[in-house]
Amino acid sequence: MFVASNTDTLKCPITCELFREPVTGQDGHTYERDAIIAWLQKAGTSPIAGDPMTIDSLRPNHVVKQLVDEFKSSSLQKHFLFKFGIDIRKAGRRPIFQTQGKSIYRAEWISKPGPDVVLLKIEGAKANREAGYYVQLGSHPHIVHTYGMVENDFNTLMLIQEYATEGDLAELLKENEFQPSKLVLLEIFLQIIDAMVYLANYGIVHGDLACRNVLVFRLHNSNPQENLVKLTDFGLTRASTLYSVVGSTASTTLVVVPLRYAAPEILLSAGLSNYSEKSDVYSMGILMWEACSQGQLPYGSIDDDNEVRRLKIKGEILSQPENCDEKLWNIIVQCWHQQPDIRPTFKMLKESLLELHPRSIISSNSIKNKSAENETETSVQSTTHSLVQSNTDTIVNDPLFNKNPSTTTTTITCSFCNSHLPGLGKYIHNQTLIKLDLTTHNIDDDKVQHVADILQGNTTLRELNLESNRIGLKGTRHIARALRNNQTLIELNISHNQIGDVGTQHLAEALCQNEVKQHNIILLINNLICQEQNKLIDRLRQLAPKQAAYLSNTTRINQVTVYHLFQILNT
Repeated sequence: MFVASNTDTLKCPITCELFREPVTGQDGHTYERDAIIAWLQKAGTSPIAGDPMTIDSLRPNHVVKQLVDEFKSSSLQKHFLFKFGIDIRKAGRRPIFQTQGKSIYRAEWISKPGPDVVLLKIEGAKANREAGYYVQLGSHPHIVHTYGMVENDFNTLMLIQEYATEGDLAELLKENEFQPSKLVLLEIFLQIIDAMVYLANYGIVHGDLACRNVLVFRLHNSNPQENLVKLTDFGLTRASTLYSVVGSTASTTLVVVPLRYAAPEILLSAGLSNYSEKSDVYSMGILMWEACSQGQLPYGSIDDDNEVRRLKIKGEILSQPENCDEKLWNIIVQCWHQQPDIRPTFKMLKESLLELHPRSIISSNSIKNKSAENETETSVQSTTHSLVQSNTDTIVNDPLFNKNPSTTTTTITCSFCNSHLPGLGKYIHNQTLIKLDLTTHNIDDDKVQHVADILQGNTTLRELNLESNRIGLKGTRHIARALRNNQTLIELNISHNQIGDVGTQHLAEALCQNEVKQHNIILLINNLICQEQNKLIDRLRQLAPKQAAYLSNTTRINQVTVYHLFQILNT
């Protein structure tokens, strides 16, 4: 099976992601460079036409590159907040999907070209975060991308999301348009669980895991690598941290409890405290049963919802589907334990499924860093492209880094999005890392907390570069907290951020309280205004008056660089 021809000129037909480095092949189609090279190295033919094609035939597509760059730049300038009727509009009068309090419409861009999108309209709800936060959450390769929010006159929440070419998994299964093999089902489950691990790291409960909320972008009945699914509609629950109910509560999907998929503790309580990762794990078990049953409705033979509720609370479970072997069934049943604490986490669930379906640590929808085995420096490039993003999620347990202690990674240079910082932290804690370069342009105050946790607990890190990010006062406090306890860091670069006058003072105090006196601490803080420079200098003098002479007058110029700070701190 070949990849379907792409009607979205800004997205790669292989990755289903916005282009980063588009190239055109001799078949006349445009692809993401890394993706098509990986394809050609394996197949040697056009993914769409099936004709022979070579890597040498690839040529940069500057027109598409410019269109993508303009779309990204415009979105950033608007802070991912678009206006209905000016930037975007409905492409049809009727929704392509509608349920209580929620409608989805095909949409089209007005002012500038953009990717194929839909409008998700949620009645009776408002967003709890800025638009950029939802865009950031959608950066995972198995979560539907959100491109922004829409200001409108309908008093409803409207999100712009990517269009799923194949529709939702439930419909495809029920209509028998998709009859996946056992290995394909396992791959789909693993992709969904990857997304849930990511959401759990953010403390987000999905609340409605079901096949209808799994969107399909590529499908193949027998080849796992030809399938790509993404999770949608997370956080649309009464307990949501992402959205809030406004107006009449009866008019919004946020108050609807998906009874047939919900965990018993949710059905037993009218409150919100029982929503958790473990309640999502229970629903994941129902989702896996549903997929193995070719889209059948859970408890479909029972019409009375109250009877379904009674059976679930009593602990009665669904019967084993024919297309589900004993090993997979045992894993599914573990998800349905009446006691939430005994259910596995999503990470544990992933490990169990990988034992049934071993796949490369880098997902089948990912590109391996082929040089990682021989290099001591690994680079993870900045992108919204899922093939590379997966590297940051899965590098934690990559055997390439663990099999030979003599070649342990000592340097990582990362320019990826905020979403992968939790996973990176686990990797760093398990390695003899001495240098971390996080010049991402994307790390903000909230996500720098992950970096601070890394810094505080790491026992080998000596150099940390956070240059050119979006760290402000709040983020600086996280870094300062970590600096008070870190025992090994000798160089910190936070230039070209927005740490401000007070943030500078926090850093100075933290460095002066650090008990490590034997290390040379180098602090690089660029682009501070004169008042901020003087504040840092004055604070250091106040904390270490006997060593104030070591402060050079050169620190008062527009570019602040404090070298040999350790001498000031040795009071």
